[in-house]
Amino acid sequence: MGKLCSKQSQDANSFFQNEPEIKIISYKNDDDKFFENIENKFNYFHKILFVDYLHSLVNFSSENATLEEKYENMTLEYSMNDAFFTELFTSDYFQSFLENKILKHKALYSEAGGNEKATSIFKEAFMEMSKGLSLKLSQDAKSKGDEGADQNNIIKKRDTLAFGILYCIGPNSNKVKALFNIFKQDGEVKPCDNLSDFLLSLFIIPSYGIISARNKLSKCDEIGPIEKEDLKSLLTFAELKNCQSLVQITNKLLFGEDLSKTLDEVDWNKKFAEKTRDESLAFLLSPAGVRYMLKKNNNK
Repeated sequence: MGKLCSKQSQDANSFFQNEPEIKIISYKNDDDKFFENIENKFNYFHKILFVDYLHSLVNFSSENATLEEKYENMTLEYSMNDAFFTELFTSDYFQSFLENKILKHKALYSEAGGNEKATSIFKEAFMEMSKGLSLKLSQDAKSKGDEGADQNNIIKKRDTLAFGILYCIGPNSNKVKALFNIFKQDGEVKPCDNLSDFLLSLFIIPSYGIISARNKLSKCDEIGPIEKEDLKSLLTFAELKNCQSLVQITNKLLFGEDLSKTLDEVDWNKKFAEKTRDESLAFLLSPAGVRYMLKKNNNK
C-alpha cells in the first residue's frame, strides 16, 4: 500500500473510502444523558479517524511511544494471528498511548494543548474506563478458573481496539472491514474465543467502564453529580454477567442458534446493515447501541 505522509488525516480518510459506506441503524437510550459530557463534549476520540487509531495502536511500543506518528503504510489488513493482538497493554501503556499518540494527533494537538481542564477530564475518564475494563476482565478470567488473573496485567491490545471501534470517527465500512479482516479464518468469520473475548471488552467499556468513570468524575463541576439511585439503576444491566450474556446473544445473531454458520465478507457486511435494531450488528459500533442491547436482554 502507498505511503500517507504530508496530509495525514485528510489523505487517510480518502484512502480508506474506496468501499461503499454501510448505512447503519442509530441507537438512543434514556440513560445516555448520564454520559453525554464524557462521550461527546470531552471525548477527543471523536476527532480521531478510526484508521489512525488502529494504526497507532497496532504499532505502539515503549520504544516509539514519544516519537512523532507518521501514519505510513496504513492498512486495514490486520489479523488476530498478528503479534499485536494478544500483546499486553497495561494501564501505564494506555496512559502513554493517550498522551503521546492521541493527544498529540494533528487533528487535536492545538485544542488539547490549549485546554488543560478538558484534556484532564478526557484522560481521567478514559483511564477510569480502562480500569473498569481490567477489573471485569479479571473477574471473568477467575470465573473461568484462572484464580491468578492479575487485574493489572490482563488488558491486551485486542481489548483496547474496542475504544477505537466505539468512539473514533470515520466510515462505518472501515470499522466493519477491519473487524472482518481481524477475525476471519480462511476467508470467513467463524465462532472463536478471540472474537468472544473482544466482544466482552466491547460490551464492558460503554457500560460498567463508563459508569465507573461517570461516578469518579461526579465531583468535577464540568461533569456534575449523579444520584446513587441512578448509579444503582445503571448497574442493573451493566454487570459482568450481563456483558457475558450479550456475548452469547451476539454469537447467536452472527452464527445462528447452534453456532454452525460461517460468514464471508458479504454476509458479514449484511449483518451490520440489517434494518431492525434487534437483528442488526450495528450496535457493536455504538456505545448507545451496546447499552440498548444490554438493557433489552437484561435478565434473559
